[in-house]
Amino acid sequence: MIDSPRREMFAKRVIFAGLLLITAIPLCGISDLGLPQVIINPRPGEDMILAVTDIQPLRSDQAAALAPALKIFNEVLWEDLKFSGYFTMAGKSFYPMQPILKPEDVDFEAWSALPFRVSFITAGTLELTGNTLRAELRIFDARQRTMSFGQRIAGDNDQVRSIAHRWADEIVYKLTAGASRGIASTRIAYSSRRGGVKEIYTMDYDGFDQRTFTQNSSLNLFPKWSFDNSKLAFLSNKSGPWQINIYSYLDGSRLPFPVFPGKFVSTPVISPDGNRIAYTMGSDVYIANLDGSEPRNITNKSSINTSPTWSPTGNQIAFISERTGTPQVFICDADGANVRRIVKEGGDADSPAWSPDGRWIAFHWKPRMAENYDIYLAEVSTGQIRQLTSPPGSNEYASWAPDGRHIAFESDRTGSKQIWIMLADSNTREMKMVTSQGANTSPSWAGYQKK
Repeated sequence: MIDSPRREMFAKRVIFAGLLLITAIPLCGISDLGLPQVIINPRPGEDMILAVTDIQPLRSDQAAALAPALKIFNEVLWEDLKFSGYFTMAGKSFYPMQPILKPEDVDFEAWSALPFRVSFITAGTLELTGNTLRAELRIFDARQRTMSFGQRIAGDNDQVRSIAHRWADEIVYKLTAGASRGIASTRIAYSSRRGGVKEIYTMDYDGFDQRTFTQNSSLNLFPKWSFDNSKLAFLSNKSGPWQINIYSYLDGSRLPFPVFPGKFVSTPVISPDGNRIAYTMGSDVYIANLDGSEPRNITNKSSINTSPTWSPTGNQIAFISERTGTPQVFICDADGANVRRIVKEGGDADSPAWSPDGRWIAFHWKPRMAENYDIYLAEVSTGQIRQLTSPPGSNEYASWAPDGRHIAFESDRTGSKQIWIMLADSNTREMKMVTSQGANTSPSWAGYQKK
């Protein structure tokens, strides 16, 4: 992990200065700033109370063989639905005792006798045929006393987590009337130090199925997905000087991008249409074609300008600039025109990330007199700032999930830098640590796969 005395912008500043420090500086907590709270895409006015019954073996003679898979499926489905932020989860201790293997097994009278009114009931069965798991899954409307919808999903015996993720996303999609496609099947890229190098890894949103993407035994930083998940752009010093790398996520091939001798480059990010790339070179933000051709300086300032992020339309860029004395969040058109400052309260800001709906910019910020960085949101239209995280530790490098409801970030609140995810709702502040091995930084949450 590259750090500077002012944290990892200032790994970028360290790069600008040609210095490389491999240290970590513990920071202390800050007090609540009393900023307005924020609710992102609130749930429907009437809470949906969801009962998630345990999936059952379709055949009793397979119960023992399927026991591990059943346990994993039931745990994963529960956690996926709970963390979606859309449902109130009905405690399993209240459920009627009869297992549900087929629609006629649902005793709606027994469910209506619970001390709370369940909205929907999930149920299903699992069967093993050779090395293939076959899940038959259903949702029942407890109030209308009918089956609402179902899905059959098959996969290899070691894909039980994936099957549960897919079913969770289907439930979220159907029960929110398409407001969200869920996040259970999404992945996160990040930089991980395990030993003396930092490689790019990817993992499921909940931290499972961690895989190395780079294996070049050097320092690889700041991964960013293309909007269609087909590519990863990142920074690497494999060949000595820092270089921007763009790789296909589909086949692992490297895409062409020029080397800039004598120039320090950083923070590459691919445009929503996939045809352009924004990045920092020297102390300015540039935009070029994806192959690096036709580069254009869009900041042209003597101060440091860095950390570009595209708006969802690709028409604007948010970035960090020190033109007013300290690092602050600015927005400009993609050609550099119409520059305006978003964060006006001073302090140190870094690493803006535009929300999928274009309404918010997440960033980490250390206000005046504060000791730590925390994750904040700035409303693009008004500039109002809302605080998402709070001590302990320093919380940095926010990345939006494609549903616009969740954020991944790095935090050292447990003593080492790890990746956390949270519901972007400052009223609940529900969060999970999803890495633990090594030191893990700068997460980038992948978008939805095209259907």
